Amino acid sequence: MSPPSSFEPTSGRSSSWHGLTRYSLQRQLVVRFALVFLLVTCSGSLLALLGYQTLAQQAQRRSADEAAQYLTRRYEALQDYWLRNADEVKAQIDFMRVFVPQDPQGNWPRLRAYFAALEGKLDQFPSGVVLDPQGRPVFGYGSESEALQRRLVEDAAVPRWFYSEERRSLYSLVAVPLWLGRPGNGRLVLLQPVDNGVLRQLGNQDTHLYLVHEGRVLAGSGGVPDYERRLEVEYNGPIDDERGQRYEQRVVPLFEDGGPVFVLQQRVVRVLSPLLVLAGSFTLMAVLAAVLWLVLGRWASRLAQRVARLRSANAQFAHQHVLSPAVEQALALAQTEPDEIGEVAVASRTLMQSVLQYNEEHFAHLQTLDMLEEGVVELAPDGRYLRASPGWARLAGFELQSDALIFDHIHLEDVENLRHQFLQLAEGEKNSLSGRLRLRRLDAKELWIEYRFISGTRRGGSVRGVLRDITQSYQLEKHVTHMALHDALTGLPNRVLLEDRCKMALRSAERNGLTVALGFLDLDHFKHVNDQFGHKTGDELLVALATAMRHCLRAGDTLARWGGDEFVVLLPDLSSQADAEDAIAKLAAVCQSPIRLGETEFNATFSMGVALYPADAKNVETLLSQADRAMFAAKQQGRNTVRFFAEIAQREEDRKALYIQNRLATAIREGRIRTWFQPIVDAKTRRVVSCEALARWQDETYGWVSPATFVPMAENLGLIREMGQQVWKQAIENLHRWRERGLDMRISVNVSRRQLFTPTFTADLLEDLDRLAIPVSVVDLEITESVAMEDAEHTERRLAELSEAGFGIAIDDFGTGYSSLSQLHDMPASKIKIDVSFVRRAQTEQGSQLIQAVVKISSAFGLQTVAEGVEAEDIAQVLTSQGVTLLQGYHFGKPMSAEDFGRYLADNLSAAAVPRSA
Repeated sequence: MSPPSSFEPTSGRSSSWHGLTRYSLQRQLVVRFALVFLLVTCSGSLLALLGYQTLAQQAQRRSADEAAQYLTRRYEALQDYWLRNADEVKAQIDFMRVFVPQDPQGNWPRLRAYFAALEGKLDQFPSGVVLDPQGRPVFGYGSESEALQRRLVEDAAVPRWFYSEERRSLYSLVAVPLWLGRPGNGRLVLLQPVDNGVLRQLGNQDTHLYLVHEGRVLAGSGGVPDYERRLEVEYNGPIDDERGQRYEQRVVPLFEDGGPVFVLQQRVVRVLSPLLVLAGSFTLMAVLAAVLWLVLGRWASRLAQRVARLRSANAQFAHQHVLSPAVEQALALAQTEPDEIGEVAVASRTLMQSVLQYNEEHFAHLQTLDMLEEGVVELAPDGRYLRASPGWARLAGFELQSDALIFDHIHLEDVENLRHQFLQLAEGEKNSLSGRLRLRRLDAKELWIEYRFISGTRRGGSVRGVLRDITQSYQLEKHVTHMALHDALTGLPNRVLLEDRCKMALRSAERNGLTVALGFLDLDHFKHVNDQFGHKTGDELLVALATAMRHCLRAGDTLARWGGDEFVVLLPDLSSQADAEDAIAKLAAVCQSPIRLGETEFNATFSMGVALYPADAKNVETLLSQADRAMFAAKQQGRNTVRFFAEIAQREEDRKALYIQNRLATAIREGRIRTWFQPIVDAKTRRVVSCEALARWQDETYGWVSPATFVPMAENLGLIREMGQQVWKQAIENLHRWRERGLDMRISVNVSRRQLFTPTFTADLLEDLDRLAIPVSVVDLEITESVAMEDAEHTERRLAELSEAGFGIAIDDFGTGYSSLSQLHDMPASKIKIDVSFVRRAQTEQGSQLIQAVVKISSAFGLQTVAEGVEAEDIAQVLTSQGVTLLQGYHFGKPMSAEDFGRYLADNLSAAAVPRSA
């Protein structure tokens, strides 16, 4: 079930919603503030307590670490003090000359007497041992001397400390060198007890200091320790005693090689209790929250009331679709302060006014849409009608029914393609559709329409489209296309269509391993028919012969008119040359049969040259060339005969063609191609406004070679780009010289397909023009229509690049290719050059209609038209009256060298300056 419309005028629902949401922002504000207060207060208090405890612990640890460092320094100072005392004892022994070399036997008694005299006075060193130079004990005094001597015998070196298990006492060993008389230097090792008195010297009031060995307490700073007490000497950190008092413990080793350690326990002092810290932080947070509420509460309440007024105004407008006084009053209350809410209120009023204006304009647009002939539709993704304008109903000839599909009104041959395109639109592969199709009307009338559909902003949304009737323009285009591809007199395919079918036939033969025959057919002595009976009879004879020959060919064969009395027959899918000979024999039989035109009977004969694929040629151009040569050989043999190219392959003419081909390659490499120029004049003023640069070549043996011969050869040799570059450079250099002489004009240069698709083509041209300071805008680049249509997408991008750079683009030989006139808007062209075959028919009815159609459509696209091959004044006047912009042909000037054209140009400009006489 679909949700109700947001504009539903149900008063009960609206008032209920209004009651539920009144002051809801205030309630949300209070609840959220309370929650934030509780969250911030609790978390802040806990964080304060945690922070306080962390800081206190860090301070205590730092204090304990400092106490441990102080203990280490104090103990080191005490050791230095003991060492100095030992040095004093050694000095007294030396002073008293206890060890006398002359009386070695009395040394030890004197030493014993010395220590006996000091007994009771020497508190620091109660026991000691003397070591000989070899480190062996030789003397001892005190209660621990025997145990110490045994220890020294066991150890190779003098240890740093000595533990008496019997007395449970720890001693620090102080060793100083002692001269023993005749034996030499020995060592005096004294025992310094580390007891409670020493620990009291090292400790202080706030710490407990213990001497621990193997986990047992040996001494303490607080007095005689409990000898059964054991301490954990591997732990540095807080500990608690039996009374619950917390201490920070540090373990300080006495010696680097292990053994006894000092255990320092510093009492932890708490300045503030956790409950007091928690209560204080909670109180502080509560006070801060109260202040914030007093400061922001009333302001937030007013904001909520203004937002509620704004919501009320929008709800009333959505319900009534009218900017009523109640809506205005609510917006005014919301706009009391110059803040963001006030700006939203202003924007809401502007939006409401825009919506009302849009509704009025939308209604007017719908009324206007009803008057248009185009059909406008909105469709579901599956093609169902959601909306349709009356223009579409008139166009399709039906009344819109519920659940009707657009596919129901499309011609059966076009409906599947449209369904496929709609599927691509629904799946997101495309976001727009365009094309042409036929309608299926109830009155069976065939109607061609042009459509364009676009999808909605989201996938699966509706599809909107515009459809218009193009039946007349389609029929005109179809007629123009047919005329562009067929001979106007006989209706046979012309050269363009023939070449296309030749390419298809050669591809098919290559795949299937078959033979293709192509024959050039020239009627013998046809000029006599025109001279004796007139051109009308000659044309009727051509039509009759074309009809008869076409009927005797197979369905897949092609008979084309090449021009004048020349025909070309294409015979694809042959098994051998014998099949071609059979088909040509049928043509000969048809031509030899009498043809009656009125009271006159004609017997026609022809000369034909035939070339076979793949035996004689591998491509269309060569196949046509070989067939043409064979045809001339047939004429030279006496006419009314057929010659195959294979029969004449070794003749002199073939050797000549090969020679020319080799000489051409050398001429291009040596830069001997010359550029000539043919004038292009304004159709109305007859003033020269431009010229076309044309390639010319003079061979040392054969003289001037026709461009129709060497240009295709250059294409086949892959040298057309190099030849085009030579023509281009000569053309712009001459243009530079003419412009320096003050001759302001344009120039047109032909561009081959190889040149056009060179990656750096545009950059190279611009660099050459910049070097000579020639404006880009005075240069037109001519490409043939067939090149423009081949790889149309790539060609269009390159032409757009050239056009954006400033070059003019001229489509040469227009009307001989496959492009429809509607494709002109996709080409960035500035000129259309009408093919000479159309110009020659300018005085016929069909030719005149064709030229007029080309001129009108070119004018609609803002393009100039250039008529080629103008050879007489009457043709020039007809073309001018039909609206052709520019004229070119022998009537105004043949192609000429740069020097001759410079003089011609100067004469023309000076003549143009003199007004014409009546």
